[in-house]
Amino acid sequence: MNFTQLRCFIKAIDNSSFTIAAEQLNFSQSAVSKNIKDLENTIGVTLINRAHHRISLTNAGKYFYRVARNVVDDMDYTVAYLQSKKNDPETLVRIGVCDTPFEQKILPIFLRKLRESESNLNIQFVFVLNNSIGELLNHHVDLCAIAREDVDIIEDINFEPMVRGKIVIACPQGSKLAEKAEINISDLVDQDLFLLDPNSSLNVQLNFQTALINKLGMDHIKFVQDFLAMDIYVRGGWGYGVLPNFIADYQTEGIKYIPINYHEISPYGIAYMESFTNDSVLEKVVGTLKSAINEYLFENKNK
Repeated sequence: MNFTQLRCFIKAIDNSSFTIAAEQLNFSQSAVSKNIKDLENTIGVTLINRAHHRISLTNAGKYFYRVARNVVDDMDYTVAYLQSKKNDPETLVRIGVCDTPFEQKILPIFLRKLRESESNLNIQFVFVLNNSIGELLNHHVDLCAIAREDVDIIEDINFEPMVRGKIVIACPQGSKLAEKAEINISDLVDQDLFLLDPNSSLNVQLNFQTALINKLGMDHIKFVQDFLAMDIYVRGGWGYGVLPNFIADYQTEGIKYIPINYHEISPYGIAYMESFTNDSVLEKVVGTLKSAINEYLFENKNK
């Protein structure tokens, strides 16, 4: 078994065609067919049904496809990573991010501060919302900006906290709750609330949302797909949003974020594998990111 055989198999399935796979790989059709047949002979099972000029996966093929896809993708990631580092191996740092409004505000400040410090680090951001642990474990990212709870279950991952975690309520300007210094869960009874879709939420957020639903029921709760949708509904006066403080965009006009009287949640910060041994890079990234967060929070403290 080799990577050529795996790539032929994956391309053929992705395109439902030996012919298209051959074109994309710059092979002959017979070469693609032979590589797949050799692959089947090696593992001793039929992976592809060939009938009426159409191809489909057998049950064994469906299982093997998922494994093969992960193997090839991991190899491609590894090769690209090593090639990008070969000329200056100490400067490339891949940081996993969740693309929250908070990160959209602080990361440009982070990059500006790095440039002002004349750092030679080459920063690459990778979106990891629903797979932060996998991206770290597979070394697709070097560091990951995430809530601690999302990586806490892995012993080999270290965590540097940056922001204390609190749940906040996004309130339309001029609304009753926007005048409060702190909101109690009892204040939310019979209020229209917007929560983020569980499929696009961090674990720490899901845990609070579950507790909230258990207390209030679902009669006045609606799920929205993303942060932008929540922002639109809240600014339109349709209800209140519920989210962690390290997701909120404190520069949004027409919204006030009020903390809820609830215990602290997992902090937001930087996670990294214990095998990450470049202390100078870690110190530079963590220190600069903390400085960027402090600058952003200070500028928006009284807004």
